[in-house]
Amino acid sequence: MTESTATGAQAPTTTSRSFYWWLGIVGPLLGLGLAVAFLANTPWYFVFESVHVLFAILWLGGGTAITLLAWRANRAKDTGDLLMIGRQAEWLGTRIFTPSSVIVLVMGIVLMHKGHWGYDHFWTLFGLIGWCVSFVVGAAYLGPQAGKLGKLMETHGPDDPAVAARLERIINVARTDAVLVLLIAIDMVAKPFFT
Repeated sequence: MTESTATGAQAPTTTSRSFYWWLGIVGPLLGLGLAVAFLANTPWYFVFESVHVLFAILWLGGGTAITLLAWRANRAKDTGDLLMIGRQAEWLGTRIFTPSSVIVLVMGIVLMHKGHWGYDHFWTLFGLIGWCVSFVVGAAYLGPQAGKLGKLMETHGPDDPAVAARLERIINVARTDAVLVLLIAIDMVAKPFFT
């Protein structure tokens, strides 16, 4: 038995779950189970460090990927792609990047106390100041500007010079923010000037 779709094609009314559908469900669950097993007999410091690194990867990797995609679309002069990437970045920013960055900060503070590192080192101060700058840039500039860009595009269209100018500003600030987050990650690993 089939039903007609909007394009006139026939779609089956019953679908079976493919191997890949099941893989998409079972794979992440198995991965989560293995992560719990790996951390089950691990000292708490390393559990916190694992959470810290996992969410740093999400924050850093996601922001870098969005920045690279925007750079690629900008070089190709593909306004449609750029606007789609901007909408995706706005969604990811509020639902993935901001929560991830807060978890990174909280876990970092926990690690500082559990590891008795102290806050009187360049690498800790650079990391905290860098995090604050990146958080403020994302929350106070990138998020609101992405929202304004969407509204501007709806009223003026994607080819309007004001849309292009706002988009260019957002891309440049996002690129600089991605470099800052990369520097924070390098700082946390290398611990420069640590004595």
